[in-house]
Amino acid sequence: MENDKYIGRLLGGRYELIDVVGVGGMAVVYRARDTVLGRYVAIKILKEEYTGDPGFLERFRAEARNTAL
Repeated sequence: MENDKYIGRLLGGRYELIDVVGVGGMAVVYRARDTVLGRYVAIKILKEEYTGDPGFLERFRAEARNTAL
């Protein structure tokens, strides 16, 4: 995914997206650098075709909440 539109972007003024780690059915996972803490993290971004579906959005949010525990 060399031409990925997110590579090189800074999310939330903090997370610099470096490269794609994996692609699933609903989302893309990126390796990113937390510019505040100076560490690497994984960032999962929902694919655009699912952003208008409330069911997908809720599942995505639920997964994020469960992962953050």
